[in-house]
Amino acid sequence: MEAEDGLKFKDEVLVMSKSLKQAGKFVIVTQRLILIVSCSSLVDLGKQEFEGVAVDPEWVIESEISLDSVIHADTNEALVHIVGSRSGGLLRKNQHPSKRSSRTSTKWWNDPSTPLPLFQTNLELTSQEDARELLQILLSTIEERKGRSWGSGYILHQSKYQVNSNSVKLNN
Repeated sequence: MEAEDGLKFKDEVLVMSKSLKQAGKFVIVTQRLILIVSCSSLVDLGKQEFEGVAVDPEWVIESEISLDSVIHADTNEALVHIVGSRSGGLLRKNQHPSKRSSRTSTKWWNDPSTPLPLFQTNLELTSQEDARELLQILLSTIEERKGRSWGSGYILHQSKYQVNSNSVKLNN
């Protein structure tokens, strides 16, 4: 997928994509991001009147959420609720939403006394089973990401001792 600014997503690794209940909308999960996208030429996908995919379909990125910002995710029937924090968590929210009604929405809670803004995104999938699958994949991708980045932080304290298989040596 290519954004307005070039090949922004060329290094992203696709984990899964699912169609949302609203026709022509999809959720894409990569190893770093959750993207909510739409494509007007895919509105009739799955219907008899679908004429096929356009040669160069136009994709609109409606929301871009960093997996690092997700602090809670759950499901209620066919809805997946995602709550995130940090100012960089919701990297982009399209300012020109679709004119069709949708249960894909984002709410912001900005309290001046709270230094971290929160957002909640609700994604309505076509079935409860699809919602559960998305939640499971989302949570496991977040856990896998945490596991990979666990050792890549700053060292706050390093021991003066070096442990070998048979001895302990003091580093000077």
